[in-house]
Amino acid sequence: MDRHRRRTISSVTVTATATAQRLADMKSAVLSLAITVTLGVLFATFATVPVLEVQYVTFVLQVLTRSFLFGGLSTFITIAFPPCHFGKIFGLSFAVLACVSLLQYPCLALVQGPLQHNPLYLNIGLIVLVTLTYVHPIAVNLHCQREIRKRGVVNSS
Repeated sequence: MDRHRRRTISSVTVTATATAQRLADMKSAVLSLAITVTLGVLFATFATVPVLEVQYVTFVLQVLTRSFLFGGLSTFITIAFPPCHFGKIFGLSFAVLACVSLLQYPCLALVQGPLQHNPLYLNIGLIVLVTLTYVHPIAVNLHCQREIRKRGVVNSS
């Protein structure tokens, strides 16, 4: 998380502002966010394959994905929001996760009913949904680039 911070601090000034440090931290978090999404896509893809040997890899990917997801979530909240709001946003995130977990029963009913015990189409739909989460690291990266450009214009004036 520190590789962009050094570059930003040395290029701005020795007395870097807290905003510049937060921006450098957010830029550093983009790689972690992208890795988390990639692990999620790989997990969803491997979970679709009904071969026992592949399911061993799926289990490892599931553990890695959860570790990156919860660690990255708390890190991103720490970087992107003021410290006084950490507990509220972290709790809200877990509330959203719990609500999404409630969708397991309708998905099971869908597989057992209309899909006639063939979860392939549901799995493909979930892979597409997980792939859409690449929007978050891209949006954070674009935000950081826009802020850096804006600061470059302000600093050069």
